[in-house]
Amino acid sequence: MKHALLALSAALAIAYGLFGAGLYESGMDRAIPAALKTSGIAVLAGIALLHRSRLLAAALAFGAMGDALLALGPSTFLYGAASFLIGHIFYITLFLRSGIGVGAALRSPRRLIGALALIVAAIVMTSLLVPGDHALFAPLAVYTGVLTLMTLSTFTLSAPFWLVMAGGMLFFISDGFVAANMFHPQSDPALAGFTGWMIYWAGQAALCIGALGLRR
Repeated sequence: MKHALLALSAALAIAYGLFGAGLYESGMDRAIPAALKTSGIAVLAGIALLHRSRLLAAALAFGAMGDALLALGPSTFLYGAASFLIGHIFYITLFLRSGIGVGAALRSPRRLIGALALIVAAIVMTSLLVPGDHALFAPLAVYTGVLTLMTLSTFTLSAPFWLVMAGGMLFFISDGFVAANMFHPQSDPALAGFTGWMIYWAGQAALCIGALGLRR
């Protein structure tokens, strides 16, 4: 069942990546492409529920809600970002209570170097991609900080849960694509949008499948 649902989620994500832009441009009600955008992550939340991982399911459900709110238009953008932020808090709670502990992670040179590199990347990404005088700079900086904390929290997991760590990094990278597409003209916006979207889906899928075995 897990593999069948994962394949369904991937198919829905690819369908949105390929046809979502066309659906928006066709002039149809934005609720239709928004529903398609939401469906792939909603299926991942269903996988988490089937495995009785309530925190994981909540994180994915808020991610799906964030996708829907972002897809509905600029008026709901901040609500979508807030939904993702809440989802990150659920992820952080799950990873911190299931890992080796922050102290143990900091005593690992590789994890510490990785954490420092991620923090620097978050600062550089925000400063370069989001205009400092834009009204969204402050809320997006706060959101990026929480996203960075979520990714950092995956570093507290033991080595067998490397897929979760990879998922956190992919999620982090995908937000760079979102910011670039929002504030900087792309030579091929369709390709950039598809690439960023699929990296995001892969990150959520890796977080989902990798975290199914986590226990307190």
